[in-house]
Amino acid sequence: MIAGFFVNPIAGCGSMQGMKGSDYMKMSECRESVSLGLAVEFLRRINHEKITFLIPSGDMGEKAFTIAGLHNYRTIYDPAAPSTSMDTKKFVEILSKGSPGILVFFGGDGTARDIVDTHPAFPVIGVPAGSKMYSSVFAISLDSAVRVFNDVASGMVEDFVPSEVIDLDERVYSTGRIETRFYGELLVPNSSRILMESKAEYTDDYVQDAAEYIHDHIENDVDYLIGPGTTCKSVLALFGQKGSILGFDLFRNGRIMETSMNEARLYEIASSSTRMIISPIGGQGFLLGRGNREISPRVLKKIDPRNITVIASPRKLENLKVLYIDTGGEKIDFPQYVRVLYGYGKFKMVKVEQ
Repeated sequence: MIAGFFVNPIAGCGSMQGMKGSDYMKMSECRESVSLGLAVEFLRRINHEKITFLIPSGDMGEKAFTIAGLHNYRTIYDPAAPSTSMDTKKFVEILSKGSPGILVFFGGDGTARDIVDTHPAFPVIGVPAGSKMYSSVFAISLDSAVRVFNDVASGMVEDFVPSEVIDLDERVYSTGRIETRFYGELLVPNSSRILMESKAEYTDDYVQDAAEYIHDHIENDVDYLIGPGTTCKSVLALFGQKGSILGFDLFRNGRIMETSMNEARLYEIASSSTRMIISPIGGQGFLLGRGNREISPRVLKKIDPRNITVIASPRKLENLKVLYIDTGGEKIDFPQYVRVLYGYGKFKMVKVEQ
């Protein structure tokens, strides 16, 4: 099988620095390529029998194969250094002439958007590596991407369906407003391991009771990490505080101590006694790994899972059958079920999948 493969080397760098996207970042601002590490791990896990990859040279592709010690590839495009979205489009256009069976890409919504612009006829597997992954073309996790690819390569999956690519303007998002729009469609394998739903937005009607329950049970002299989103911030509002709608706030003794913290700062703060309040992404059901990548595996390992409170509005909760955790292929010790607070002292047990 002929397969396309490329990496957006700066995808995900923004989230590690407390930003909500990487569209306007430069490669020099990216301390460590999140997507490159995922690409290498993907290559080490898949079945390479009778597969030839068509890839770009350098950071966009060949570097991952070199690190993984693999040689079953041909470079068909030399991107600029550093690469840009135009290189993505040019590579996919050239790749189309090679009639690949599938394209595997490592990035986020912006990367998927660039692929849509070339109108490819072949299916894709998006491996989640970006800060924004509202589209429904991404595998649930790195592990899921490996399994889907192997199923396609072995002929176990032969059905492909159109799936939505949506995006939002990071500059608008940075002001606390979410403005998503439908951008186009890409073909994806018809598999339960590919998310077929885009991110859904729900109003926070009736979440006030749950917020009041947390307010009434907040402990003094304890650090609370209040996650992104209006649901979590409704807790702060009851204390007369207004945090960062898109980031994590450090809350202690009735007031915000720090706001919009990046991954490095969260790692410094986190301990076994730290409390964390987070809310899952509507529609997709991601609890960790989408929308809050600042909470990296090393941060999670310092926080006792019993000290994590999950809060959701009743409407959001009724559409969630399972909660997902995507930690980039690194397994963490986390309960198989969590209690989700949706009213004053009202909880529902929801299954968790990594």
